[in-house]
Amino acid sequence: MKNTIALTFIVLSIIGQAQATELSDQPQSLTAYDQNWQQCNHHMVRKGIIFKVADIDWFSTECRKDKNILTTTPVLLRFTYLRDIDREFFIDSATEYFLRNLEQPQSPQAKKIIKDFNQSYQDVTDSDVYDLVIDQEGTLKLFKNNNLIQSTKDPLIRNNYFKIWFGKEPVLPKLKDSFTSS
Repeated sequence: MKNTIALTFIVLSIIGQAQATELSDQPQSLTAYDQNWQQCNHHMVRKGIIFKVADIDWFSTECRKDKNILTTTPVLLRFTYLRDIDREFFIDSATEYFLRNLEQPQSPQAKKIIKDFNQSYQDVTDSDVYDLVIDQEGTLKLFKNNNLIQSTKDPLIRNNYFKIWFGKEPVLPKLKDSFTSS
């Protein structure tokens, strides 16, 4: 019994140390897409307790002023992947949760617009990065490893895309809680 308690304490200590270093290893600021960004928040997505799937960071130009990721402009949402993920996962889940979080009834046109946008997703491998940026002009841009792969000014997509993660039915509830509770 003592050995089990000691082993549990050691494992929890190691996990706690790993989580602490994850946060300190994240950039507090960066320059990307002709903009200086400040890190407003960070969240590690895990499958279970051990397997890290992705680091997600929210960047803005003024974190103290920008408290709501859904209304912040410009904004950068960075996904750094730590596992291989098939493009179909991104296409299917982004489409499903986009449509779930629309406030208006889903029209065939809305489904076509979002499916067309999401077709640009590609497979990812360990260390690939997807960046979603809404720039000063209100354009939503999707980058993979700093290469622009999709952009739109369509207000339906631009005004609702981040609701995939931060809407009433988010794909990752813990991410929403992490980014909206601070």
